[in-house]
Amino acid sequence: MYFASSFKAHAGVKPSRLRCARSLFDRLRDRADPNAPPAAGVDRLHGHADNLRVSVTCIRMGAARALATLPPALTLCAILAVASGSGPGAADAHTRAERAEGLYQQALGHLRENTVDTRRVAIDELEQATLLTANNPEYELTLARTYYQCGFVRLARERFTRVTRLAPADADARYGLGQVWRRDWLKYLEKASLERAAASLRAAVALRPSYCDAWLLLVPLLVEQGSFEAAATAAWHARLADPQRPEALIADAYTSYRVGRVQHADSAFAAGIPRLRRSVRERFDDIGPVATERDTFVLHRLPPAAQADFIRAFWKDNDPDLASPENEAQLEYWSRVSHAFFLYYDPKRREWDERGEVYVRYGPPAWADYNPVNEPLVSRSTFGGITFSSSIPANILAWDYPQLGMRVIMHDRLLSEYYQLPVSMDQSMDPVPDPDVLDHLQDVVVTRSGRGVFPALPPGVKSRPVDGAVARFEGAAGPRLLATFEAEGPPDDSLWAEYVVLDSTRHEIERQGRALEPSACDPTGAQVADFAGQYPPGEYRVGITVRDRRGRRGLYRARVSLSRSGTELSLSDVVIPCGLPIETATGDAPTVRLEPNPNARVHGSDPLTAYFEIYHLQTDGDGRARFEYVYTVRSAQRDRRIWIQRAIQPHTKPPTISASRAEEQSGPLRRQFVRVPIQSLPAGLYKIEIVVRDLLADREARAEAQFVRLADVPGN
Repeated sequence: MYFASSFKAHAGVKPSRLRCARSLFDRLRDRADPNAPPAAGVDRLHGHADNLRVSVTCIRMGAARALATLPPALTLCAILAVASGSGPGAADAHTRAERAEGLYQQALGHLRENTVDTRRVAIDELEQATLLTANNPEYELTLARTYYQCGFVRLARERFTRVTRLAPADADARYGLGQVWRRDWLKYLEKASLERAAASLRAAVALRPSYCDAWLLLVPLLVEQGSFEAAATAAWHARLADPQRPEALIADAYTSYRVGRVQHADSAFAAGIPRLRRSVRERFDDIGPVATERDTFVLHRLPPAAQADFIRAFWKDNDPDLASPENEAQLEYWSRVSHAFFLYYDPKRREWDERGEVYVRYGPPAWADYNPVNEPLVSRSTFGGITFSSSIPANILAWDYPQLGMRVIMHDRLLSEYYQLPVSMDQSMDPVPDPDVLDHLQDVVVTRSGRGVFPALPPGVKSRPVDGAVARFEGAAGPRLLATFEAEGPPDDSLWAEYVVLDSTRHEIERQGRALEPSACDPTGAQVADFAGQYPPGEYRVGITVRDRRGRRGLYRARVSLSRSGTELSLSDVVIPCGLPIETATGDAPTVRLEPNPNARVHGSDPLTAYFEIYHLQTDGDGRARFEYVYTVRSAQRDRRIWIQRAIQPHTKPPTISASRAEEQSGPLRRQFVRVPIQSLPAGLYKIEIVVRDLLADREARAEAQFVRLADVPGN
């Protein structure tokens, strides 16, 4: 009677505490049964009230905490409940299996409440249920999952392993073991843990082929092992298991891209990304990790429709192959986002930690170290170049990117497997590659911020070297553009080129295609082609793609700014062609044919030929223009030694070649070429500077171009 009234009297107590108390009362009654097995470290409670020994020290820690949080009257109820139910008849009313099932059902109820306190109570109840019925795989599996949810990884592994022995055909136990070993690998980076995780998940899907969750958990682990074909197969099985699940589409998309199925990856991403939940979809749409701060600032202040167009233009601006229908840089980014989502995304936080941020920028590191020996395992910060260490422990993760000249250090300051960048009060700790290293990288696309580096070619496609150049001229109807390029190959090598021009909004405005022809500079070893077009003033992106019969691909991209024609003296770009320009007349519009030499190479015995155009020369009353031009050839080779080496042992610079000439002609336009004997110069990088002076208007204009003088070949 007092027991019931006490619960009514304390109606203000939280329901979760009351349920915990009721569960505690039931457990204490069960423990009072002389036939019940005592738990480790707990005294057996005898069946007579006068022999009852109840104290905090003889109750398990979970029960002690529950009693401590109850009001005094409820605490007394617990003791009285034990005494009142301690007779032998109470034990006879319930069998061990029934009491275990009751504890199990109570635990399920507490787990549904999903709070820290109720999960702890559920663990206690499940532990008691497994003691009462030692070989019940359902109880063991639920306890293992609860352990894993609470972060008790070792205990979870032991229970999952026990289930695999009790029920070898249980796929859920194998899946749980895969989760445990995956988490162990993510923390300690042990290869053995990765292998055990993959093996456990393979066993799970072998037992249950329709297990979509297991297939999805297996996919990124196979990618980490370098088994891209196996990962693509696993992703396809996940898609078959649940065709409507967007995560399966994403897994299929990014693994397909990794094995070179670019078109399939593009269509799978297009189908899967819009169906993802918003917090995940935003990861794919977010260009913040790889864009400049200005781009991010502008993007966030645009309306939704304009934001989508801004993102499209951003990726089109970084598209390495303008001729292909897919955007390889965006597909690579989406593939990295997918992998980071499967490995590092936290659904509770709705974000990933710094590992995901670095991964989507630069891809997988060459190697990774957990708590490297040269790093103190404490939280640190810097100010004014001075490093301050604290006594707060931290786990350290180091990712090395030697190909980018950087090492990324991340701190787990809360020991919760959530990594962040080190703290600095006076400098940015954002990981950025070495600019000098980026300048020497080939076949990559680097975003304008320098924080995104993507391969120029999709997986499985081999590169073919291509040299290109773009020159700007003025025309009667507006600016003209001449694009030339060269690819290595004998005359019988079938090469096809596509030329694409994007306007300032990154929409395609022109596309041309043609076969390459033998080069005039190297007829047996190179093929060339050129494209010309006339466009309004503005910013343009020019792309040229060369393909051969074996599927190899050569890429060239350039950003070009075309200015509006003025009225003052100006020059075109200086072009280094093969041989002399060929001028032809077509009616009243004479044209000049320049043999392409996009790499601007001059063989040892050949003179340098440079072509340029002069615009808006002032004419006198007779329509005559008078001008003077000066050309100067000087070395453009940089001395990359440190300053003290340059001071102690300076390099001798090649001599400078210069000449001038005065001309007179009719009309304001002059097409001019110069031939410079450079046989006396050593091999190396040079530049030719052109200065034109209008003698009537007393104005000057300048232009320059670089070229490479090749070494003399013996016998030529």
